[in-house]
Amino acid sequence: MAASAPAEPPRDRRRVLVIGGGFAGLAAARDLRSQFRVTVVDAKEYFEFTPGILRAYCKPGHWDSLIFVYHEVLERRFGIGFIWGEVTRLEPAAKCAHVKTMFAEEEDIVPYDFCLVTCGCNFNQYSPTGESPWSPTVQGQDRPDSEFRHLDERFLEGRRRRILEEHHSLQYLNDRHAKVLVVGAGYMGVEWACELRHFFPGICVTITDFLPRCLGPLPQDASAYCEEYMRSLGVETVYSVKYDKDSPAYWERVRLPNGADKTYVLSGVKSSSHFMPKEVKSDKGPGSGGWITVNRYLQVVKRQGEKWGEGVVFAFGDCMAYYAKTASEAPAAQRDAPPVPKTAYSAEQQAVHACRNIRALDHQRYGGSLRLAGCLPLPAALFPGAAKLRSTWYPWGAGIFAISLGPEDGCVVLGLDGSRDSGRLWSHGLVAAAQKELIETTKVAQCRGDHHLSSFIWHWIHHCPVNLVGHGPTFSCLAP
Repeated sequence: MAASAPAEPPRDRRRVLVIGGGFAGLAAARDLRSQFRVTVVDAKEYFEFTPGILRAYCKPGHWDSLIFVYHEVLERRFGIGFIWGEVTRLEPAAKCAHVKTMFAEEEDIVPYDFCLVTCGCNFNQYSPTGESPWSPTVQGQDRPDSEFRHLDERFLEGRRRRILEEHHSLQYLNDRHAKVLVVGAGYMGVEWACELRHFFPGICVTITDFLPRCLGPLPQDASAYCEEYMRSLGVETVYSVKYDKDSPAYWERVRLPNGADKTYVLSGVKSSSHFMPKEVKSDKGPGSGGWITVNRYLQVVKRQGEKWGEGVVFAFGDCMAYYAKTASEAPAAQRDAPPVPKTAYSAEQQAVHACRNIRALDHQRYGGSLRLAGCLPLPAALFPGAAKLRSTWYPWGAGIFAISLGPEDGCVVLGLDGSRDSGRLWSHGLVAAAQKELIETTKVAQCRGDHHLSSFIWHWIHHCPVNLVGHGPTFSCLAP
């Protein structure tokens, strides 16, 4: 049955449409649900804790702890509307979205007062669709070209079968003592190489990257620790070489002259915002561009910097890029705000920044109430700065990376701020593995609404009114 557009809300509750049910989208939906009529649209029927998905391929029983069905959690626990479908285009003049819902022939039209685009991205720069083990292929335009097009990963059961199919494939490779190549030695590639060697010791794993070391953007001490650990597992590492599957010289350089039995690409990023018009997408940048351009308030803008959609359409998380003031690729110092890593924490913190600006706009246009730390009423007469839009900044949590090196080891990096050689290795070994497990457990519990403790912890991590670490104003709840 096709999902219908939300009914006209009461005058004191504006309609917020959230496109994408990942970390950023859910964070925004939770933050705004008490004041607005929130509807989330996603092309799949379930949420998946992406940072833990690589373990699930090796240990399928782990997958059940990473997922939940949107309808059951959003509508029944949080009172948030959910539409299972794919947004095909936005009409900013009419303030509505065209949604192709599951099982319907015609598109639905969903109106909004504010729209949040949080459609994420893909992590394979060498694939036309960006397909990788990191996330399912669910977009209509990508599914026909997918390696797993015989499975419909928009359904929970289709995704489960993909996990099991990959697991059985790995068991087969393990029994044959096959050679596997992992392209990309960032944190995802390193995690995947270590998971493979731990659960499938018969597989010969080689990891390669065009940078001179693994974890290129991360601190040297973290790179050295992961390099030593991978070598202790028997992972072959080859750096400073660009992936070229059709070149015999490439395979010679990675010490696989006869090629690999299986190749996994976890390198680079690729945009997935096909429903947005070209005028609001970059023509350059990682993965040949296509990133939604935003200003320092996270409002979608055209390439010339002009607000698009009357300033009520926001984009944040992995799908966006800051508007560059120059026509060519501008350095970070020339942009409206510093670029942040494409991680879950960064996406959720940007969601908090965007929600704060939505409340400010709602107050300016409709007389809506303001909030302190996302929950307490804030009198605009006493705190006039809270009614103004506020620039986003580089959140301190964007400098945290928790990297799994198998069930019994890992490393945690702190202090990255976007500058060269920033950050340090904070913990490693069993301590880091336990920390990553704690992050996963509490975050999934918050997203599911399982218990109040996890919700309290993560709410205040993102909404702490005093900002003592990193960029941004000290009293972030009151600063203009």
